[in-house]
Amino acid sequence: MKHLKSLFITVFVLLFGLGAYAQQSENPYNPEPKMDQLRARKGKKPTQMHFLVFGDSKGSEHFPGVLKRADMLQPDFCITTADLVNRGAGDQGKIDYKTLDEDGGWFMRKYPMWPTVGNHEESGGEDGIENFSNFFGMKKAMYSFNYGNAKFIALPWPKIKDDPKKLRWLKRELRKAKGKHIFVYKHRPHYTMGNKSYDDVEGAETETTKLFDKYNVTAVFSGHDHIYYRTKRNGTNYIISAGAGASIYSLKREKDAIEGDAYYGKKVDEEQGEGIAPYKFHAADGTETDIPEAMFYVLSVKIDGEKVAIQMIDAKTGKVWDEADIN
Repeated sequence: MKHLKSLFITVFVLLFGLGAYAQQSENPYNPEPKMDQLRARKGKKPTQMHFLVFGDSKGSEHFPGVLKRADMLQPDFCITTADLVNRGAGDQGKIDYKTLDEDGGWFMRKYPMWPTVGNHEESGGEDGIENFSNFFGMKKAMYSFNYGNAKFIALPWPKIKDDPKKLRWLKRELRKAKGKHIFVYKHRPHYTMGNKSYDDVEGAETETTKLFDKYNVTAVFSGHDHIYYRTKRNGTNYIISAGAGASIYSLKREKDAIEGDAYYGKKVDEEQGEGIAPYKFHAADGTETDIPEAMFYVLSVKIDGEKVAIQMIDAKTGKVWDEADIN
């Protein structure tokens, strides 16, 4: 009888485990199965790839237009810089994820889209991470994956600079990526031209950025401050791609810019006035262009062997505003 009971328990656990695995695998927004299909089509170790980076849509009416442009670019896969919902927890979270499903479901079924957690995914209650995991079929918010000659590392919303355990995990992942292009994607940036405070975005070297420098990270992608910003600090490229539909923020920290920076955002109050375009783009060569209305965009990244090239593309017109080789 004891053996029969043990056998029954074992069978139940196996069936439950297989059921949970099947549920996760069948989730249409889980990027892992689609990445397996991509590898089957293009080989396990491609040296050419094309992916997009975008974030901060928050249920905006502009998000479908951003996805339409993204689809026209025909990427291999996408990574996000979070805040795809305005509130991720509680009853409102369920409503917001339903809206994300309605607005972006077609796109996420077509392309592998690797998600990250931002402050808005966590906001509204205790079940924010649970709702995020259930929607995307992801077990963890802090994870990594490899594709071809590149490694991708997703970091969580809370700062990890003072968390020894998470820093050790990051260090191990970076060490294992030796010889590959390394891309980190997360919500909170390390440097910005926008309106986030210094308590929020330090704009200075931290224990985390020191690891990026030490292990030759190719680029760190982030969102949170609704602008576009590309800068290079201590050999590491930092790019804010936060133009997927939410309102564009003011460039309140322009004094933090260094030579060669490219950025876009809303002009500060002192630059505003009747008949003056409210937005501007500052190119890497220092030239500035006035923009009459808010522009939403995607970041395109192409790898060709050792070469890594980026383009910041206007979702409405397809115009390339910023492009550079970043390796």
